Amino acid sequence: MHGSDGPMPQDADTSPEAPARGMDRATFLKRTAATGAGVGVVSTILAACGGGTSAGPTNAATTSDAAPSGGGEIADKYKGKTIGVVHLTSADENESTLVKALQEASDQAGLDWKFQEADSQGDQGKAQAATQSFITQKVDAIIPLVVSARLIEKQLADAKAAGIPVFGMWTFSELNPNLTIDYTSVPAADASALAGYMFSDLYTVKPDGPIKVALVNTDLDILQPRNAIVRALAALYPRVEIVDSADIDLTDVLGSAAKITNGFLSKHPDLDALWTSYPPTGPAAAAEVLARNKGDQVRVYTHVAQSSGLEALGDPKNPLTAMPWLDFDWQSYHVVGYMLEHFAGRELDRLASYEVIVPFQVFNKETVKEGATGKGVAAGIGWTMLDGVWKQPLVDSWKQTYSS
Repeated sequence: MHGSDGPMPQDADTSPEAPARGMDRATFLKRTAATGAGVGVVSTILAACGGGTSAGPTNAATTSDAAPSGGGEIADKYKGKTIGVVHLTSADENESTLVKALQEASDQAGLDWKFQEADSQGDQGKAQAATQSFITQKVDAIIPLVVSARLIEKQLADAKAAGIPVFGMWTFSELNPNLTIDYTSVPAADASALAGYMFSDLYTVKPDGPIKVALVNTDLDILQPRNAIVRALAALYPRVEIVDSADIDLTDVLGSAAKITNGFLSKHPDLDALWTSYPPTGPAAAAEVLARNKGDQVRVYTHVAQSSGLEALGDPKNPLTAMPWLDFDWQSYHVVGYMLEHFAGRELDRLASYEVIVPFQVFNKETVKEGATGKGVAAGIGWTMLDGVWKQPLVDSWKQTYSS
């Protein structure tokens, strides 16, 4: 992000261990279990479907209080609300996916919520103006989407003073006192799975000699754990060398990603792999690798690279090799649940992101069809855990809990 506060300092405490401070052993184990490709989230799925550990009355129906499918109705006082959504940039298809899932959850629950969206186009001033506009409109709640809280601090304070709750998604700000809650996928988890896959895959295809990797990065606060993770895990693979890194320009995501990739390919003619941390940059980097006729040499590994990422991953000739897909449906449905919990006057758990971990799965060229034909809401495609069987029990639990 290129705001007046500047990018996060490189010496900031972004180590994988940093967010775990203050956690008890059980919470830490829940969190670290998710570093596997989706396996560690089975307990939270069972919770949502009627078993396991409950994260609260809205987001995990227990075996004793789960309502029958289709039973009950949420009370009128929770319905008809207007929610203002401040996007970081519409260049990230995943942001619109999250809003689609928010709308689907609202519709399934019969809430009739309206989500008004504003695109800040990667610009801090526009994010501030959009947030202030929603405050002036007196919306019922605001969702900053991938917008770091530090960039809209004054507006968050103004929203709190106006009695408007703010629910963060990908704000890296779970402890900010002006946020009601931030519920976000743990970026260190999907990065850990992808980095482990990448290094092991490269060791397999290149069994001897040095392995050179360059990072197409971002200074966006929320994604700093991905940078920390890939660097930390690289140290466990003696033949791996991180030879270069550069941050994209969030006001020109695709153009800057292409420029950085071309620079790496020229500077490091023996490069073996590119790692990209911001979703739209993976397919862009892969396209540049192809254009330079290095598709057989340089592999590309990226994060949740949207429909274009699935398309590239499904193309045998494309160097995009693997990427995790996050369960955006799960994240948005649970945010709706937390909003209901707040509107009911209940206190929310600020560390919910680390306790009710958003599921994810790493896809490669052999398994991509599962992601491309899943039942998630992403552009009519995408993946959601267990084809979304967890959705109805979750909605039914809301209908019972908020029936009056």
